[in-house]
Amino acid sequence: MIRIPMERLPFWRRAAALGTLGLGCLTGCAAPSLPPPSQPPPPIRVPTQIVTPTLDGSEKELFERGERALLGQRWREAADIFETLVRLPPQESLAPSVLYDLASAYEGLEDRERSRDRFRETAQRFPRDKVARPAWLRVLSLDVYLEQWKDLGDSAEVLLAREDLDPVDRMTGLGARGLARIEAGEDVRAMIDVQNGLDLVEEHRYGMTGRLPVAASQLRFALGEIRRVRSERIQFVKPLPNGEVPSAAAVSPDFLPKMEARCQGLLDAQAAYGDAMRSVDAHWIAMSGYRVGEMYKRLHRDLMTIPPTLLTKTDKQKSIFYAIMHLRYRVLLEKGLDMTKRTLILGEQQLDSSAWVRRAEEMKRDIEQALEEEKAVFATFPFTEQEVQGALDIMKKKAEKQRLAREKAGKL
Repeated sequence: MIRIPMERLPFWRRAAALGTLGLGCLTGCAAPSLPPPSQPPPPIRVPTQIVTPTLDGSEKELFERGERALLGQRWREAADIFETLVRLPPQESLAPSVLYDLASAYEGLEDRERSRDRFRETAQRFPRDKVARPAWLRVLSLDVYLEQWKDLGDSAEVLLAREDLDPVDRMTGLGARGLARIEAGEDVRAMIDVQNGLDLVEEHRYGMTGRLPVAASQLRFALGEIRRVRSERIQFVKPLPNGEVPSAAAVSPDFLPKMEARCQGLLDAQAAYGDAMRSVDAHWIAMSGYRVGEMYKRLHRDLMTIPPTLLTKTDKQKSIFYAIMHLRYRVLLEKGLDMTKRTLILGEQQLDSSAWVRRAEEMKRDIEQALEEEKAVFATFPFTEQEVQGALDIMKKKAEKQRLAREKAGKL
């Protein structure tokens, strides 16, 4: 065997040889393998103890105590407990329920604005939790009570975008969005939502017997609002600038068709409000009752702006015209007053304490004052109510004969 000195080997052969020797050395000199280090024992979670001047216990204990307070309608106690838990903040698993229950406690305390904000916070922070959907539904209800119409529309949009809605939830969302739209003057878009909601009511026969559930009541009220707004757009006298007194020329030439359309619109709206007044929730009854009374009052106001016709030339003729108008349309005030008194019964029985009841109280005073003014005006005329009523009866009989004659002529 011929040995060649290392230094005479090519570079690549020397590197390979040295590498082989190095591996062998490392292999022979390697330390024995050590067992893996032992894992530390899992941490033991000790329930957080909460101690305040009024509360003492773990998060779970306080949560359960708060829920018992909710069930017992001890709203203040429940609110204090859940506020304490929210400030910690609570465990992740409890956080959605704690916030939802806090909102419920505030609603029980009739702190509706704070309740609405907490319900919205619950739904926005925990959109995938089981409490998110009912939280949005409570937000809609409270937006209606607070008359926050834009917020109502925005909240309804979020609810309707969810994929976990049942038919009643969808009715509620459509009714809320429709109501928000009509209050913003968008009656066409509002009608699309309301009609879609009413189609669902019909399809599922929801509330077809007995008292109306809230979702159906809201849709009926929104339908009444649409019909009311469309009816009250019909005016009999052209608007004049600077409060000028209208003349006979300002009266719409198609007054009678407009009068008929306005009255029919009122009756259609009243029918929808009447359905809403079968609600299980007194708030919808109060809202609907007030609106009906308001419609009669506004119709009377608009009719009283009509000036004497061109045929009334003398002062006596003008007096007769005004006397007939006051006597004929005073019944509108009387109907409005009757409906307003019915609405106020809800407040007297403490079934509703919203702004709608307070508005009904103010409207009752206004209508009573208007009726007193009607009597005072009539006392200035040179004839009695009986004489004017007799003239009205003659006019009605004459108009009826003319109608029958037109119908007979049309058939020939």
